[in-house]
Amino acid sequence: MSQIESQPTLREVNIESRRQRILEAARSLIAGGGMQSLSMRKLAAESGLAVATLYNLYGSRDEILFALIQDGVDRIVPILDAEAPIEEPLARCRAVITVSVRFFAENEAIYRPMLVASYAGLSAGADADRRLAKQAASMQREGIEQAIAQGLLKGSLDPDRLGEQIYHGYELAAVQWGFGLLDAAGFRARALYGMVLALLAVASDAVRPELEAEAQGLERELAAVAVRSSPRRKQFA
Repeated sequence: MSQIESQPTLREVNIESRRQRILEAARSLIAGGGMQSLSMRKLAAESGLAVATLYNLYGSRDEILFALIQDGVDRIVPILDAEAPIEEPLARCRAVITVSVRFFAENEAIYRPMLVASYAGLSAGADADRRLAKQAASMQREGIEQAIAQGLLKGSLDPDRLGEQIYHGYELAAVQWGFGLLDAAGFRARALYGMVLALLAVASDAVRPELEAEAQGLERELAAVAVRSSPRRKQFA
């Protein structure tokens, strides 16, 4: 007898619909007026819901912001699976960076001010930052573990620590992009360069020449990147 998957109840459907209305309202407010425009009262008005409903569904403004980031991650994962399946682990590690950079750049009116606010300690909070960092690092860890299983990388270092190190480099590049110090191409190149250097620490002889050549190419890209101060910096603070 086949197991029948449980269907969401009408109440669950309505709750999820309200959650999505809140997230869409947050996107609209941030894109239109930056982080300073995002208050619970404005979110309630934009979403057509009561302030009490926002608190009941998310608990706080910071939790809404974290949910907005998580929603972005959830959108990225199926793109990763389509463009770089885990069976191609080094391509997967690269795609974790390139797909997310592309997603941020395509939605910069939303994510640029969020990154700046997060860096300034004005958004989401330390717990949310830790949760996001752990999830992002785990995406790299999965690729690294598969590459070790295929003999492409050595298992001499902890995949979790390598994933965290790659994420830290990505995070710095993301903040520089947020403040306008890097364009999208620079964001991508800097984050990939950090990833390649981390992987070179455990590269097998079979892939070391490929990774070294990739690092050299990224160095040339970084040399050509226009690093500039952003006249919009205060706008995003």
